[in-house]
Amino acid sequence: MSAADTLLYVESLFVSFDGFLALRNLNLIVDRTERVRLLIGPNGAGKTTLFDVLTGHVTPVSGRVLFRDTVSLLGRSPHAIANLGVIRKFQTPSVFPGHSVFENMILSVGRKQFGETMAAGRRALHADEIAAALDHVGLLGQSHELAGRLSHGQKQWLELAMLLVQAPPLLLLDEPVAGMTKPEKEKTAELLRTIVERSSSSIMLIEHDMDFVRTIAARGHRVTVLHEGTVLAEGPLERVQADQRVVKAYLGRGQVKAEA
Repeated sequence: MSAADTLLYVESLFVSFDGFLALRNLNLIVDRTERVRLLIGPNGAGKTTLFDVLTGHVTPVSGRVLFRDTVSLLGRSPHAIANLGVIRKFQTPSVFPGHSVFENMILSVGRKQFGETMAAGRRALHADEIAAALDHVGLLGQSHELAGRLSHGQKQWLELAMLLVQAPPLLLLDEPVAGMTKPEKEKTAELLRTIVERSSSSIMLIEHDMDFVRTIAARGHRVTVLHEGTVLAEGPLERVQADQRVVKAYLGRGQVKAEA
């Protein structure tokens, strides 16, 4: 494997928890030109553990993880990795419910003191970037509404906007449509499309909702299937679905046949 011209390069990654190999000899490459990579697989496949390694929450036994060809992510704190531009959105939205949508956005750009950030916001600091990010996720009209009053889906979209305004080179999304209604899932799929079109961020996302996966993958994005801590298959969704190893792994875990 070569790390040249890659956004993310993972080689021979092993992670052990009390002797259990959560990741075993995992290899993965995301090219610099790749905008979306879908990560799927049964529970326990190692998807979240991989995200934990990429963001500095878990230290592997061995392996290499390079960001932008040469920058090693291993041994760095989560804060240091975020400063490099690898930012993660967890399944549960992390917003400040007692503050407005606009105030949440101001806080997301990295200011330390709340009073200072509010004053800075009124002076229109980052106003264009904030407006663009809120427009991307359809919340521009709710700028002055308390974040705590938003629906679950809207809170997810607000957090997306809070991350996008930081313009991360790599945005990691962990089950972005979990708990959403069908219309919210459809809107989220459309939001990801506009994010890809309008921003410079590349997205890597974990998802179990196969209808959502199909919607995103239909635009030509690659799918990586993890199973028992390693890459089982990779490529366009049609090829992955036809792979008998994938079919067997999903059926063996009791998954619905259509999801295989």
